[in-house]
Amino acid sequence: MMEQKKLMGCPCYNVKSKEDVSAFLLNKIKEGKGGYTAAINALKIVSYNENPETKRVIDNSLIQTPDGFGAQLAYRLKQGEKVMKLDLPGLAMELAMEHKVNIFFLGTTEENNKAAVEKAKEIYPGIPIVGRMNGFVKDITELEKALKDSKPQIVMISMGSPRQEILSAELNKKFSNIIFVGSGGRMDILAGKLKRAPSWMQNNGLEWFYRFCQEPKRMFKGQVIGGLKFLKLLLIKS
Repeated sequence: MMEQKKLMGCPCYNVKSKEDVSAFLLNKIKEGKGGYTAAINALKIVSYNENPETKRVIDNSLIQTPDGFGAQLAYRLKQGEKVMKLDLPGLAMELAMEHKVNIFFLGTTEENNKAAVEKAKEIYPGIPIVGRMNGFVKDITELEKALKDSKPQIVMISMGSPRQEILSAELNKKFSNIIFVGSGGRMDILAGKLKRAPSWMQNNGLEWFYRFCQEPKRMFKGQVIGGLKFLKLLLIKS
């Protein structure tokens, strides 16, 4: 059974299986309840301790799940237990396909968004994708109208962190029955513009390194400086 625990102050559920999270989300959908997810990694833990906005967004999220080696390491050292890195976007698409849950794709470029939708239909046959919109939304009322008209139960949102979480928190105020799933670069991966790390790297906490090799300039500042701050927190904070 999942429990919410603290990692250097930051809340995060001790996820042991994707089935537990699937059951949690499916139960919320059946009850007509929504919210937004927060994927917790080393940089999120650092930001939680430094940025009041990040803290507010994470504290008010529906569920916080381990996302990467940093959260897994913190759990082992601080809580004495092993947790899994959860592929939440993949789980959301599986859930939509298997239980016919309406899903909406929001984020990335127009080209990549469209390609991601087509690829998702190929990988997850019968997935009910009821709408899509790229991540360059200038007028939020346009997005709100699209969500109101298409009536999704899950929205996959790929805008990068923390923008996707902040927007999800804002949209949740008007669409309290929708679950917004932060999806990072998943749509770009589905579109074939980014490659996902091999399974052995994902399973051994090295997905961050694979992304670093693909986008060294973009990842350097966040990964190196953020990583050092995380290690400092790991040593001094309970």
